[in-house]
Amino acid sequence: MKTLLILLLCTTSFLANGQDERFYRSIFARKGFRPSDAFPHKIKVESPRYTLDLNRDGIEDSFQTVKKDGVDFIRINNHEGQKIFEEELLTKGKKSHVFKAHLRSINKSVDVLILHYYEGDNEAVGFEGSARLYFLTIRDKSLNKITLRKGPHFWTERESVTGRYWNKRYSVNVLDYNSDGQNEISVSYNNLSRVYFYLRDGKWSTL
Repeated sequence: MKTLLILLLCTTSFLANGQDERFYRSIFARKGFRPSDAFPHKIKVESPRYTLDLNRDGIEDSFQTVKKDGVDFIRINNHEGQKIFEEELLTKGKKSHVFKAHLRSINKSVDVLILHYYEGDNEAVGFEGSARLYFLTIRDKSLNKITLRKGPHFWTERESVTGRYWNKRYSVNVLDYNSDGQNEISVSYNNLSRVYFYLRDGKWSTL
């Protein structure tokens, strides 16, 4: 009887580990963003709607995050509350969430909502978590011309097996660094700096 119980426990453990491994592999294997309609789910939790005049027409729109089976999406709603845009944020662990967002002008026809996204943490080999930026670009003051671009990692926190803890500081700025009349986004993190230049059609390049 004891032998049978041990075998059942081991089998259940292997099945659980296999399911976890397949789940995380499916997360890490994602190479692009997916609209919400392409993501079947059983559980959905929506954040409050945060109001902001995203298209600069004097009327407040809103954005919010939506968690579907543990995977995060960013959603844009118009002033009537109708969903206009929704795409996936790549999740790496538990407690993932958007913890800061600010709207900045790039030029006369382009604005960007900079999302500070905590990708989540895991404790497989000591505690580790990370965050990255996302650039949600709004062209021609139109909510129908929105694109989402994954930006750089800008923050990590880590606790080693020895109990030591690291938390890296960062800064994000929006300025016209090259005096071309268009703002750039600079990110400084862990003694490294990157500058992101807006190209066109929601595309960015970096140096």
